[in-house]
Amino acid sequence: MKGITRRILRQLALFIAVVFVVECVNSGHNVANAAIIVPQTDYMFDAEYYARTNPDIAAFYGTDFDVLLKHYVTKGKWEGRTPYANAVAFNPSNLANNEMPQVTDPTGTLIQPNQTDDIYKALFIGNSITIHPLCSYWWGSWGMAASSPEKDYVHQTVSGLQMMYPLVDYDVVGFSTWERSSVRSKILPNLDTILAKDYDLVVIQVGENIKSMKNFKEDYEILVQYIQKSVPTAKVILVGDFWRMSGRDSIKKSVADELGLDYIDISAIRNNSSYTSGIGQRVSGNDGRIHRVNDSAVAIHPNDKAMSYIADGIIQAVNRENIQIIVDEY
Repeated sequence: MKGITRRILRQLALFIAVVFVVECVNSGHNVANAAIIVPQTDYMFDAEYYARTNPDIAAFYGTDFDVLLKHYVTKGKWEGRTPYANAVAFNPSNLANNEMPQVTDPTGTLIQPNQTDDIYKALFIGNSITIHPLCSYWWGSWGMAASSPEKDYVHQTVSGLQMMYPLVDYDVVGFSTWERSSVRSKILPNLDTILAKDYDLVVIQVGENIKSMKNFKEDYEILVQYIQKSVPTAKVILVGDFWRMSGRDSIKKSVADELGLDYIDISAIRNNSSYTSGIGQRVSGNDGRIHRVNDSAVAIHPNDKAMSYIADGIIQAVNRENIQIIVDEY
């Protein structure tokens, strides 16, 4: 009886925690250092290798690069085929057997391997709103236009997850390269090593830089399914468009609906100046100095308030699943 009471109280705490997202502070919870990953732009898919090692596929489809690539990202990977020499074939059982990163509790004590099931693992894949590297017009490696790292939506989401789970481990993948029409599925095999980790949550935030809707629905659906099938036990959440373009957001929403995924609709803050950074906005830099946004491309990005709006939507979606688990259990 006491065990049931404790579980109910814990789930009630999860429900209460979702109403706000706090700054990442030392609150007695531990967050492992995030791995920031930018997949190399050299495509790892080797069509010649794929045709040679899969003669049945080559006989049926031929040897065209794009045709073989599409086969791999839609079917081949999950049939145990590999995209290049020495690649590890996909095996769902490998996800649970991954070597976990070393994580310490707030006192600095190493968490033992048999305790790592308590670690909540999150992956964020996105464009410059998610992560942008240091450059001449941007002064840090976090979500562009956030005034400091802890103010971007990734860090605010992680802070919210801290309120739900005792240990949080997260990775961030800069994936704006996918938005180029000449790239798309070509770069998906580059994610295979990253997706071999058994994440509990994957957030996909891409699309704002796409200008042509030609093939966008197919490409976006392939991307989402590729990630969803690669990490089958993860909760996958799609984030809506921050910048308006006719048809783009509705396509993303339709893919979410078709695949039964949560969709974070941010249309209410789109084209709203109170949610946009703007020229002159003060932001911190990796150099420890305060800078002012002076580039129009940076200025149109979401500010701290908008980042919080996105993070709140993600946390609410995670919490809805937790509440559903309670309902199913009782």
